[in-house]
Amino acid sequence: MSKMRERGELRPEADPAALAHLLTAAFQGGALLDQAAEDSTPLRDALHGALAYIESFAAEG
Repeated sequence: MSKMRERGELRPEADPAALAHLLTAAFQGGALLDQAAEDSTPLRDALHGALAYIESFAAEG
């Protein structure tokens, strides 16, 4: 994510490390729920939510 900020794809106030942690946690948590429920809906929902949040930091352009 820091490369995205260097390329100007993320607004300056975006915290690349925090966004990376969020995405990793969404994947891991969603994958765990996926396995427990034998249903991919939790994983899909967690990743869609995390990506939407990350996209909210996209640079205007």
